[in-house]
Amino acid sequence: MQESAILSELDLAIINALQIRPRGEWSRIGAALGITGATAARHWERLTRERLAWIATMPGPRFADSGYAAHVFFSAPPGYHAELAEQLCEEPAAATVTRVTGEHDFRVDFFTSTHESLDQIVSERFSSLPGVARTETAYVTRVHRQSSMWRSGVLDQQQSRSVAAASAATRSRRTAFDAVDSALLDALGDDGRLSWAELAGLCAISPQTARRRVEQHLASGYLVLRCEFATSVGLPVREASLVLNIPARHLEDAGQYVAGLPNCRVSVQVLSVHNLVATFWVYDLNEIHAYERELEARAPGTVVISRSVTLRTYKRVGHILDREGRSIGRVPLPMWQRE
Repeated sequence: MQESAILSELDLAIINALQIRPRGEWSRIGAALGITGATAARHWERLTRERLAWIATMPGPRFADSGYAAHVFFSAPPGYHAELAEQLCEEPAAATVTRVTGEHDFRVDFFTSTHESLDQIVSERFSSLPGVARTETAYVTRVHRQSSMWRSGVLDQQQSRSVAAASAATRSRRTAFDAVDSALLDALGDDGRLSWAELAGLCAISPQTARRRVEQHLASGYLVLRCEFATSVGLPVREASLVLNIPARHLEDAGQYVAGLPNCRVSVQVLSVHNLVATFWVYDLNEIHAYERELEARAPGTVVISRSVTLRTYKRVGHILDREGRSIGRVPLPMWQRE
């Protein structure tokens, strides 16, 4: 791997700052890191140019109020994995596609605007593909933690607070959605740090309108911006997941406990044969066993339905990834598209 592709400590600090505040001003980020805003911007430009880091758009925790989110698990013989991964990546509703160990071979995060569209995609299109032996769908009913909330922890507390400091102005929440919103969110999907003027120019509206609408969607929880990076050249983390069946009386507390763990990427309640899915980024897979023991103590009767380690991520919130985890393309999510 070329030396230029390795993330430096400063690169990782900038990424951490953008995890906290994806559209944060370079002057504020630079001040928190002890560098100039121009230096921070220059490093970010290199990271994006080399496809090592990017700002992604994804449905927020309130998306499930009006749309449908689901984890779908696919099983297929190894000889069909490459073809299945390619076709899953081409599907706009399949936001994240991973190949995993365990009972199933693929886990896919789907987002659609209607139950019918999700059923058509899973039951009609993918279940009938050659080699697909089994599918299992779990509808997300409550989000305790989503991946946009994960932090690398490179910055210290003071630096994190400095980056996070924001205006006290109250922003209204936007619930309507039209063609202008669709254009704005699609443009942000290509570059989440486009200036308000650049967004306005792409969408033929004023910068004030661009800013107002995007900030209203962010405030509503419908939209989330998330800083992603190629973990293969950054932090040596491994992704592992637990699929759990928690006794109903403990479900809410267990979901909140998992969400509070610093290594937790995802903690969601689902409606299926299991009721909680948790994903972690850890440095040592033994950490997963410790989480299991704590869950068993906190929620007696908990059953682990499956444990899995991610072998490869082909797609993450619409971005196609190469083997090193670089973003090499994007398939826009369907909920941004309106007539």
